[in-house]
Amino acid sequence: MDAPVSGAPTQDAAGAAAPPWPVPGSSPAAPAVPDAFDRGFATPGQATPAWSGTSADPAQQAPASQDQGADPYKPFVTAGQISGPKTPPAHRQQELWDTVFGDEYQSDEYDDEEQGRPIWVIALVVTVLLALIGIVVWAFLAGPLSSGDSAGASAPTPKPSTSATSAKPTAQFPALAAFTGKPSPVRGKVNDTEAAISLPKLGGPWRVDTTGAQTAYGFTTRQFVSAGVTTAGKREYAQVMSGPLPQSLSAKYTSPNKLSPVVAAVMTTARQSLFPKGNKAAKLAQQRYSHNGLNGLLVTYKVTVDQEVTTVAVAALDVGKDVPSIVYVSVPGLKDNLLPDINTVFASVRPIG
Repeated sequence: MDAPVSGAPTQDAAGAAAPPWPVPGSSPAAPAVPDAFDRGFATPGQATPAWSGTSADPAQQAPASQDQGADPYKPFVTAGQISGPKTPPAHRQQELWDTVFGDEYQSDEYDDEEQGRPIWVIALVVTVLLALIGIVVWAFLAGPLSSGDSAGASAPTPKPSTSATSAKPTAQFPALAAFTGKPSPVRGKVNDTEAAISLPKLGGPWRVDTTGAQTAYGFTTRQFVSAGVTTAGKREYAQVMSGPLPQSLSAKYTSPNKLSPVVAAVMTTARQSLFPKGNKAAKLAQQRYSHNGLNGLLVTYKVTVDQEVTTVAVAALDVGKDVPSIVYVSVPGLKDNLLPDINTVFASVRPIG
């Protein structure tokens, strides 16, 4: 008869199968120790099979503890299983890598702040560099390092003085022109005691007015040449006149260095009394006058009326009195050959005491 298979329930003499669990009140048999063939390591993922047989050697049986009575089939862990390899397998390492650094990895807010912080630092550095570049460019183009004179650029612009303001028109107009042609001869001089000056006595066609120069024209002395009749039927004259500034214009005189208002007032009065209405005047030249010990201002104008042009020169001369002395010379276009006499008159005016 074949022996019963190990692990199968046994039958008693009555034919009943013996229960696989110990009978209560009896001493349970200790689980048999597996032989050397069955002591291999458990494959990961598989549970270690419990030993189902009973030991044949009663000496190897040990009294079961209370824990063993509670769980007689508790898995047995060997020392080899405890001291196994520490490095996980390759496929497990890949799973860990994908879990931590894979596509589904989500950084926390602290990581976002750490990643965003360098962007602000770079922006700040770029802003500072651009500001420095702008300062350097400004310094070389318009600042103290420009090619211009830095000292002159930084120096404040001085305010023009009163004398500089009165002399400003001198730079805008040329001096009295030297007219071409043959001047009239000089036959002596004409003294103007009221104006404290003397003028050259012109010869040739020139005549001295001894009748009513002051009454008709407002001047002390007068020399003239008849120039004919204009297209409007008015008689014209070339004239050289002198005299002190009229009392009606004395308010225009404030200082020997401010003679422009005086000359302008004299010219306005002449246009109103010596020329027809509707005339126009334009300034041709202006210069500081300084001859033969006399100082003043000389201005030349061009007066146009009825398509006729007359050259007028007016000088205001400081003679040390309450008002300056005036010299007035006019030459119409009909007698333009007398223009050089304007230069002769102003080159020969002298003071008298």
